[in-house]
Amino acid sequence: MPTYDYTCEKCNYAFESVHTISDRNKPCKKSCPSCGKKSVKKTWAGCTPGLASDSTLTPDKKTNGQWSEMMNRVKKITPNRCHATLDKATNRTGRRWKG
Repeated sequence: MPTYDYTCEKCNYAFESVHTISDRNKPCKKSCPSCGKKSVKKTWAGCTPGLASDSTLTPDKKTNGQWSEMMNRVKKITPNRCHATLDKATNRTGRRWKG
């Protein structure tokens, strides 16, 4: 569920609240955690929820080098024509597109 940012209009306290997407346009029924007033308004401090990823993550980085060890074992039992594909898999990063 997405997190939305709110600010109290009385004391200017900023806080986050989790709501379903279907409730995103409904007024916040929570009172301010700081002053207890019900004068809370949605703000746009973090208006675009998204996913974070490590675009430099490689299989070796994720497995502390065990990936390469496994690929070297696999290369011993596979034909040479497959080795380029195995090397390509080892060098992949978390990036989906080049740019």
